Amino acid sequence: VTLGFVAAVEPAEEGIMTKPPRRLGKRLIGRFLLLRIVIGTIALIATTVGSVFMVQNDYSLPEQRSQALNTLSFGAIAITISARYSHNSSFSTSILTGNPLCWYSVAIMTVLQLFITYTPGLNSVVFEMAGMDWYQWVIVLIFMVVTFVVMEVEKAVR
Repeated sequence: VTLGFVAAVEPAEEGIMTKPPRRLGKRLIGRFLLLRIVIGTIALIATTVGSVFMVQNDYSLPEQRSQALNTLSFGAIAITISARYSHNSSFSTSILTGNPLCWYSVAIMTVLQLFITYTPGLNSVVFEMAGMDWYQWVIVLIFMVVTFVVMEVEKAVR
């Protein structure tokens, strides 16, 4: 919900009015948007499963669950940031400005993830997770960047 809010309040992309309108009767989710959804889904699955494989021999099952949840959640943040521009590249300084609500949502999501990961009882009883160490957070950040790059490459190729 937090990240979906960003899409609802995102200002129009620069140059949007120079594009022709969608044809009457054309599907709302066309093949390029469907392809982007599929690529994003594959990227999230691959990075989440890959991050758990990286720590499976060195960490307990609750720590692996934390790894999976945080990799998935921060990967979703990367996709949200990339999706702020559907045609233009997000590799620009303009991604840092334009919509402060995006960064509020990212901050809320980050705080919630930290809360779920480190609150005693909530993490161990409700979610059956454990706190993460610095190495696990490095993996989460690397896979977040990988997800962002994959989504940006898709835009560049399209």
